[in-house]
Amino acid sequence: MTRLLDENRLRNEALSLMEGRGSILDTAREVTALLRASGVSAAVIGGIAVVLHGHWRSTRDIDLLAGSPLEAIAGVLEAHGFHHDPARREFVRDGIPVHLVSPEQAGALVGDMVEIEGIVTVALPDLIAMKLRSGSANLLRAQDLADVIGLIRRCRLTGEFARNLDRALRPTFRKLARAIEREG
Repeated sequence: MTRLLDENRLRNEALSLMEGRGSILDTAREVTALLRASGVSAAVIGGIAVVLHGHWRSTRDIDLLAGSPLEAIAGVLEAHGFHHDPARREFVRDGIPVHLVSPEQAGALVGDMVEIEGIVTVALPDLIAMKLRSGSANLLRAQDLADVIGLIRRCRLTGEFARNLDRALRPTFRKLARAIEREG
């Protein structure tokens, strides 16, 4: 019970910090509501998902993992004032970019979704799996590994959490969890 209270407190602190940075969370909430009302499926991933799961980090965009065809999501965004910038491959409104991510790009399908603070996002195991795949496959995506490290620390995850991940990702996760445990 105490761990759950601590996790909620940490998540609320992270959300409060992000709210102070502007309307990105409001926009993510609105996008969730628009997609839901249109019967279109997508989940927020990326930096916002990391913050929603309890690890504060800055982000300037909204990444959506498509559960519906990209065209359907694009149509909903455009119908609600998001301008498509094909050169940057993003939709923008009020200076906030929204990126559509296909399951192939993310290396994952929309699996278990949760709603946190009015925003539909992927469940923690799916988020960690996406971040581990991306950060391990591309050294230029070091932020993804930093996100996993931050989530391990903030959510107080141990090597036991690895059983929630694909077998191929378990050794990397356990290695990170052990390193953090030794550190602290």
